[in-house]
Amino acid sequence: MNYKKLNNITGWIVFAIATFVYLSTMEQTTSLWDCGEYITTANKLEVGHPPGAPFFMMLGRLFSAFASPENAAMMINSMSALSSSFSILFLFWSITMLAKKMATLNGDLDKNASIAILGAGAIGALSYTFTDSFWFSAVEGEVYAMSSFFTAIVFWAILKWDVEDDHYTSLEDNTAATHPNRWILFICYMIGLSIGVHLLNLLAIPAIVFVVYFKKYQFKWKSFFIAGAMSLLILGLIQSVIIPTTVSVADFFERLFTNSFGLPFNSGAFFFLAILIMLIYAGLAWTSKNGKTLANTAILSIALVLMGYSSFVMILVRSNANPPLDENNPETLSQLHSYLKREQYGSWPILSGQYWNSPAYSDCKEEHLGPDKSGFMKVFSLTAKASAQEVTSSDTSAIRNLILPLNLHIRYFKSKEKNKFRFSLIEKEFSFTNEWGLNEFKQQCDTINKKLSRLQLPSVLNFDSKIKKEYINNLKGKRGDKKYLAEYTTLLPRMYRQGEGSKYKVWSGYQGNTNKPLPALGQINKMLQQSYTDRSQQYQALMNYANNAGVPDNNRKYFREIATDISKDGLFLPSFSENFQFMFQYQMSWMYWRYFMWNFSGRQNDIQGYGLTGGAGKILEGNWLSGLDFIDDARLGPQETLSDDIKLNKGYNRYYMLPLILGLLGLIFHLLKSPKGWFVVFLLFFLTGAAIVIYLNQKPAEPRERDYAYAASFYAFSIWIGLGIWALFDFARNANINQLKKVAAYAGGGSLAILVIQSLSGNGTTLGISLTYITAVSLMLLTLMYFLGNKFKTSILVPIVPIILGVFVPSTLAYNNWDDHNRSNRSTARDFAANYLNSCDYNAILFTNGDNDTFPLWYIQEVEGVRTDVRVANMSLLSTDWHINQMKKRAYESDPLPIKMRESVYRSGSRDYVLVSSNDNTKFKANSQRVKVQDKLSKLKASLSQITSTTNSSEVLKLVQQSYWLSDVALALKQDDKNYKSKELSKKTLATIQTSFNDQTYVKKAKELLSKAGSNNTFSQINQLVSASDKAISSWPQKWYSAQEAIDFISDDRNKKFQSFSCNKESFLNFNNLYLEVNQENAIKHKIIDTNDLKNPKYKSVLKWTLKGSMLYKADLAVLSLLANYQWDRPIYFASVMGMQANRRLQKYMYSEGLTYKLSPVEYGGSGGNNIDKMVQLLRGEYILNKKEGLKDTVGFIWGNMKGEGVLVDYYTMRMVQNLRLQMMKLSDQLIAENRYDEAVEVLDLCFEEMPVENEQVPADDICYYLCSNYFEAGDTLKGNKTGKILADLQLQRLKYFASMDKKHLNYVWNELGKALFNVEMLREASLEGMDRNQMFEPDNNNENGLVSFANKGVLKGTSYDETCALVKEIFINNYREKSAFFGNQQKFPVYYTQLWGGGAN
Repeated sequence: MNYKKLNNITGWIVFAIATFVYLSTMEQTTSLWDCGEYITTANKLEVGHPPGAPFFMMLGRLFSAFASPENAAMMINSMSALSSSFSILFLFWSITMLAKKMATLNGDLDKNASIAILGAGAIGALSYTFTDSFWFSAVEGEVYAMSSFFTAIVFWAILKWDVEDDHYTSLEDNTAATHPNRWILFICYMIGLSIGVHLLNLLAIPAIVFVVYFKKYQFKWKSFFIAGAMSLLILGLIQSVIIPTTVSVADFFERLFTNSFGLPFNSGAFFFLAILIMLIYAGLAWTSKNGKTLANTAILSIALVLMGYSSFVMILVRSNANPPLDENNPETLSQLHSYLKREQYGSWPILSGQYWNSPAYSDCKEEHLGPDKSGFMKVFSLTAKASAQEVTSSDTSAIRNLILPLNLHIRYFKSKEKNKFRFSLIEKEFSFTNEWGLNEFKQQCDTINKKLSRLQLPSVLNFDSKIKKEYINNLKGKRGDKKYLAEYTTLLPRMYRQGEGSKYKVWSGYQGNTNKPLPALGQINKMLQQSYTDRSQQYQALMNYANNAGVPDNNRKYFREIATDISKDGLFLPSFSENFQFMFQYQMSWMYWRYFMWNFSGRQNDIQGYGLTGGAGKILEGNWLSGLDFIDDARLGPQETLSDDIKLNKGYNRYYMLPLILGLLGLIFHLLKSPKGWFVVFLLFFLTGAAIVIYLNQKPAEPRERDYAYAASFYAFSIWIGLGIWALFDFARNANINQLKKVAAYAGGGSLAILVIQSLSGNGTTLGISLTYITAVSLMLLTLMYFLGNKFKTSILVPIVPIILGVFVPSTLAYNNWDDHNRSNRSTARDFAANYLNSCDYNAILFTNGDNDTFPLWYIQEVEGVRTDVRVANMSLLSTDWHINQMKKRAYESDPLPIKMRESVYRSGSRDYVLVSSNDNTKFKANSQRVKVQDKLSKLKASLSQITSTTNSSEVLKLVQQSYWLSDVALALKQDDKNYKSKELSKKTLATIQTSFNDQTYVKKAKELLSKAGSNNTFSQINQLVSASDKAISSWPQKWYSAQEAIDFISDDRNKKFQSFSCNKESFLNFNNLYLEVNQENAIKHKIIDTNDLKNPKYKSVLKWTLKGSMLYKADLAVLSLLANYQWDRPIYFASVMGMQANRRLQKYMYSEGLTYKLSPVEYGGSGGNNIDKMVQLLRGEYILNKKEGLKDTVGFIWGNMKGEGVLVDYYTMRMVQNLRLQMMKLSDQLIAENRYDEAVEVLDLCFEEMPVENEQVPADDICYYLCSNYFEAGDTLKGNKTGKILADLQLQRLKYFASMDKKHLNYVWNELGKALFNVEMLREASLEGMDRNQMFEPDNNNENGLVSFANKGVLKGTSYDETCALVKEIFINNYREKSAFFGNQQKFPVYYTQLWGGGAN
């Protein structure tokens, strides 16, 4: 066979291997994070999050169209798998083309060279097949696998162009030959299509440009930089012009034609499209006619990019169809433009900008603000008619109540006629984003007018018949954001995000630039009555007060708190060197280099790492690993004593740096032999790696690991892994002993020099040791190949040996990575979604919070059709108008949410937040009277404290009179407190307050008391009266407002105030006490409660709560509107009480059902209650779900096959597991409390059976120790001992591991050490259930190691408890003086051991 055939066949074999690997390890259903959303939008052609992936969606629809609903996810996952295996195929062919190009520099290919080239391609491609990050994306329904495919195919295509161009230019007569520029056109079309998947593919453009440059132009520095500038220009042209500007220009024409010319919607868009097609056609015709080949190719390339990019038309089409999932509602070109620019995610500085603590201008001058905000949307508008009719004063209340649900407000004007008023709607223009909303509003208005007519009142809601169809600027009048003071900004700002200062400080080693103190705060100067110029001076002044012994303690504490607060973000601007330290230490090292090493050196575990801000996690979580103790020990602590929780973690992968070494050999060889080819690969490597880091400007503590974003960079490095095989082969054929010596001298000398320098500087020797090791292994390989080539120069062994050696790289990767990438036999994400839904009763409303409790639920409802009666509303997305709009529509079996706010009230840019500023006048009924009464009470208490036996009797009489008066006031206030609807005190109470204590009634009562009781008894009874009165008066009746009143107040445009912080008028709410009435009949009818709940003393007919915080967000408004119209006809659930935001204080009315929390009219208090019986039934799979029309279904929890041997339960799945374990722990606690021991044991059995901790199958967390302890409390000592020994062994191993650490590493894990000993001790104490506490803590006097442990060991008997305690005691003795606060803190360390070990004395 010739080389071409072998190249094709070998490539397809590699493809087949990759396909087998990915198809056999891919998830059969949805995964966590965005997968559920992508699978849903692909299968149903719905609209996902910005900037959209329409081409992915269309292909996903094609793959899943003929699959059953439960197999749709598998088909879309298989699309990712095939995309990934095609990436591997094109990687193979790219490597072989690059290797062949180097091989043919010395003449034609021989057999050995051909074998080496094919081996290089196979080793490089298969290595990448098994890399951590790429494999992760290859087995789930996400866009990154397909994005990698487009990167692979365009890079392969430009190399193909390079090869064909050589052939084309070598032909004497090429008129009949195919022009290689077809590959350029192909690339452009692929780039256009890739935009409809992910934008990462665009980063291959500079590499493509340089392939053309090196082919067509002689290298000169000037032309080299021009080519670089051109490559970035093309990239910028597509990213910033073609993608957004094409849409924005089309939008301009659309608005012009509609608003100015009065033409129908879409006329301007079609006009622009026609013009664009005509321009392209004209350009192609003219350049073709005039022989302008380059210009013709350029125009055709742009046209092909646009053709590929046109997949986004589907987003417009599907959004206009209003599917159930329609994120951002991009149904107009204006909205699509915002969608493409990802405006909802905000912006960040790249080349210049602010630090996290940079001050902005405090004023609202035009020059100190950014450009005014704008955002256009399509609307249908109505105009209210003016009215000349009049109504009586008694009618105004009826009218107001009728229009209240529509958030409408009427202004009344006094008429000439007595008690008559003219009226006018305050809202004049009503706009709606669709005709459905407009027609619904008109129907509601007609209904109200009919009700008014029946009351013989005039119609108040009358509109012009003409409906205006136009585009409006819904952000009109919104001022731009404040600019930062120029002197406090910097070039290339890396630490920019407000609120993250504490993390930035850690990563940057913040000390601050003392030449750049932050300007003084005006309110602090005002308080201190000084004119300090900077914050450092203010801080020092505050601390001087705080440390002044002559200042009262309360004041000192206050000053210290303020000082701490203003220093929280630093007193100085960060220095430029600190800015760069953050960039290199966090962004480059932690967020890129660490991921790089995961793929080519090894990985510690699959736990998300937070580095310097992660406490013990710095050395225990998410680090890269080499697998070589002499390298890893210095960074991560002793590796030979690792505990099983680390070693058995499926993400514990050790590659011994073999992929890295082979890649570095290939990189260096490529640079030396083909610097132009090397530079092209390096550009791809850099732009898809470090350049992304610079562009994204990542903040500390991302919600998840981001390694998948750099897969294309790892793809480029894998090219060098493949070329490393060719390097070994070439070295064997061509190297001499002098070259080997030179390599040894340079590499060995350089690595040793770095090691010596690091050792002398004391900054760690990881780099030096690693380079020394890499050099040693590389020299061994090169020496072997030198002797092989010297002995068998023409033998087939010369290419075969490096291939055999190279096989160790993909084999090592595959062996280590298989267990933590094999998702073939799990369904955890899908099943947890089902568990959330099955926790809810029929027709429920479920509020979720993040990606992982929302996207899988969308998938299982939309695709599989599971529990479509439950309406899932995401609290984060409810801060957008489009999500609220979706919730107001019916979807499948789910009724609309009763959110009655008009769309214009919560439209984007309107009421994005509402300031909450309650005051005493809006909080208390008759606040002025409260102040007076409390003043009188205070004076009375002061007078009583001064009474003696010599006090004048008339004065005593007056005090008694006042006491009786206050008692009557207190009794009246208690009655008023029950009337939650009234905002005023009753007339009776006011009369009581206004009655003088000299009234004869009080005089008479006082005299009677004095005549009957002695002086001591008199004083005692007075004090009792005053004490009782004090309690009632201190709890002065508060004003309570219905949720509807809150919405009505917020929706009134008159309730806005100018705010200097935003330079805009912002809505506000001047009260925060809310109530919700219970529709008892509905609540019983719809089984939210039963009749037994009515007998519960904690049952409330009215729910009262106070809003939390000083700001409401749009999601809070949506919840308030829902509650305002809630008729208790369907249950309301929250996936997490944390997600309740401003309404969090409703938590006392919540109780847990399964994985959710249900709103009820029973006040459980604290963190709510627990529906024990339902939870037990769900766990058994026996819960009867009552559906409509008397239908029933049996539902229960499913477990994702977590107990299956080898099933992957990774870190992010463990977050869901922890929630489930927590609920099962609470359930078992309550079952035990109610003496239902058998059921408690049943729950515990199920927990450890379905989520087994043996061999870290489902990793044991702290909750497991509480669960195991409950076995003993429930009386099942046998099972408690069995599980307890497994759990104890894990923690004892962990303690031994900590004990083996040196002081440097031990300082990171103190809290983990304390927690591990706590868990051990918890098991010991639990297993000694019923034993006297004194006996439980008797020391073990017979231990050969002395007093190290307790005599009664319980479940710890037969374990390494004594041995481990001896080791921990040694730590205790050596560190007690320095860490006494830690060892004495019961929250951090079990102090029984501190007491046993004698405070370090022994």
